[in-house]
Amino acid sequence: MRLSRSLAQQYEYDELHRDGEFGFFNTFKDIFMAGLMIGKGTGKIILFKRGKNTESFNESVFSNDDELLINSIIYEEFGEVEPGKEEFQRIENYAAGGVSHLYELLIKNSGSNAIDRYIELLYDFKDEESLENYRNRSLTETAFKDQY
Repeated sequence: MRLSRSLAQQYEYDELHRDGEFGFFNTFKDIFMAGLMIGKGTGKIILFKRGKNTESFNESVFSNDDELLINSIIYEEFGEVEPGKEEFQRIENYAAGGVSHLYELLIKNSGSNAIDRYIELLYDFKDEESLENYRNRSLTETAFKDQY
């Protein structure tokens, strides 16, 4: 049985949340922000699908630091604009891509080693050279996996 994309995304969030078997994020906002950074860093974008019980982008849950990151990504992507639906959709899509990546890396493929894998991932993102090496390694692994 294949889940719809919105149910699959909800499942990924649930598994990454502390209430999941191997989850370790305290809040769904923490998952979103980590996903945003990973999605933006890797360039992975997935169309964010809203489930029936999902709210639209809710700025009130974000801290000043979160908003600074979100607005800097919007500025980098769109220039100096008043953020609107299109800009927030891009943010949500980066977050969805990053959450999917986190789920694949931390839950689906590592189970109880999730914390160690997350620390490795953060280390891979510590500077531009490390991030570029990570991107190249990911592309190579994906190409190899697709062949077999």
